[in-house]
Amino acid sequence: MRLRGPALGLVSSALALCAARMASAQQEIRLAWQTLSSVPQERTLVWSETPALPTAAIDDLTDFRTTFLGLGYADAVLLVNENGRSAAATTPFGVKPDPVPASGVTVWPDWQIADARIRFDDVSKVQFLSGNHILISQHPEGGPYVSYVVDIRRPTTRFQMPGYKLGSLRVTDSGTWAARAIDGSLSWGRFDPAGTAGAVTGAAVPVTDAVRNLIWRLDGRFLLVERDGPIIDVLRSSDWSVVSSIAGGLGPVSSSAGPVGRDSCLGYQPGIGACVFTVSSAGTISSAQWATQAAGEADVFISPLRKFIITQKADDTMFVRRYCRKTPHASATDVAPSLPSDPDLTMMQDIGWLLWTP
Repeated sequence: MRLRGPALGLVSSALALCAARMASAQQEIRLAWQTLSSVPQERTLVWSETPALPTAAIDDLTDFRTTFLGLGYADAVLLVNENGRSAAATTPFGVKPDPVPASGVTVWPDWQIADARIRFDDVSKVQFLSGNHILISQHPEGGPYVSYVVDIRRPTTRFQMPGYKLGSLRVTDSGTWAARAIDGSLSWGRFDPAGTAGAVTGAAVPVTDAVRNLIWRLDGRFLLVERDGPIIDVLRSSDWSVVSSIAGGLGPVSSSAGPVGRDSCLGYQPGIGACVFTVSSAGTISSAQWATQAAGEADVFISPLRKFIITQKADDTMFVRRYCRKTPHASATDVAPSLPSDPDLTMMQDIGWLLWTP
């Protein structure tokens, strides 16, 4: 039966109401390693207890922790995607070269489904490139060095990018990518998860000046490129025209670019310091300085719904303390999540944020 007129409107309204209720029930969960003085050689995963979490969320967190700790990695690193949905287990990044044989990496496309994980046995490192894409690599002493881009929705297909600086690779959730080539030029292309695995070659992005850094915004509609100055140009991806520009940079090094939701990113401006750049739907870029940035606190982790931010700053004794603050995107009723307290606690190290959906 095909719905028409008022009936169709009622169904659409009901679906919209259901989606709104589900979104409002989402929980941003602060995740951390906890080490106790009583057992200094062991650590465990803990999560924010305030505000209180639903029982179902605690059950999912407990299942994920049990699965992760059961993998048996030595000094495992847990990476959480900026979207709060996917996660990965890998060996410590400070260990170089990579071990032989490879230690392997494990990826959860959805951390709430702890048993649904992907294992890559022939690599030792993993990095999130988007909500759907990862970079896996194996760099043993003496080589051979290999790196692959994988869409975790089709994990058996691997893409290689010879001739490109992988530290500059930026990918959207839909698979559009941009990267600097070894010769300094800028290219773009698209990873097709249904395509053939192998080497990927992009098309040139017509920019005349050297690009220091870059990041996609608004799901690939605009590409922000940082040039000497520093200055940021907003390029429209449909024709690569410069829509707007602003003085500033995207990060301290060319391999870093900090997204903030779909339309914003972290950066800095000369004479001002750290700030947040935002791109409008028309491509106009603007900047604002959050209260934490004005106070000199360094940004560490932004929550998936960008309501909260974990920052750090050295106190008067030069001890680096971390804080969880509300951002301008939080409402007056939002409460910044806090980790559990323990009198025997020797260390609490933030990992990032998980997003729980009922």
